[in-house]
Amino acid sequence: MKNEDIIVVNLQGQAINNQEKPSAETLLHTSLYELFPATGAVLHTHSIAATVLSRYLSGQACLALQGYEMQKALTGQSTHTAKLEIPIFENNQDIASLAREATSYFEQHPQVPAYLIRGHGLYTWGKDMQTCLRHIEALEFLLQCQIEQIKMGK
Repeated sequence: MKNEDIIVVNLQGQAINNQEKPSAETLLHTSLYELFPATGAVLHTHSIAATVLSRYLSGQACLALQGYEMQKALTGQSTHTAKLEIPIFENNQDIASLAREATSYFEQHPQVPAYLIRGHGLYTWGKDMQTCLRHIEALEFLLQCQIEQIKMGK
C-alpha cells in the first residue's frame, strides 16, 4: 500500500481532504476507533478461511478457540488454555445497524480482539498497525487450523 491508497475519514465515516469515496463498510472501522480510543489501526480481510468458516458455522454466534499457542499473539491473551470466543455477526447490508450490533457486543466484551461477519470476512484492531497486522496473521492462522480440523473430522 502507498499513502495515496489511504482515505482519511472522521468517526462518522466521511472523507477528510480526499476526493475518494470511503468504503461502504467504513462505519465498521470507525465504530471501533470510537469505542476503543487507544486503537491505532483496524483491518478487515476477505480471506477464504474467514468466509468459509463463518458460513460453515451457520447458526452459531461465535467461533470458540482453545488450546492453540498462537492465541497468545492476540492482545490480552496470555495462555493457550484460555477459551477465546470470536463473535460471528450475520451479514447485513445495513452497515449502520451492523456497526451498532458490533458496538453493543464489544461494550460487553471489550477483551475480544476480533469479529467475523458471516460469509464476508474478519475484522480486528490494535494499538498500532504492527499490532493489528500481528492479530490478522494469528487469526488467519487460527481460522485455517479450524478448517483443517473440520476436514479431519475433529
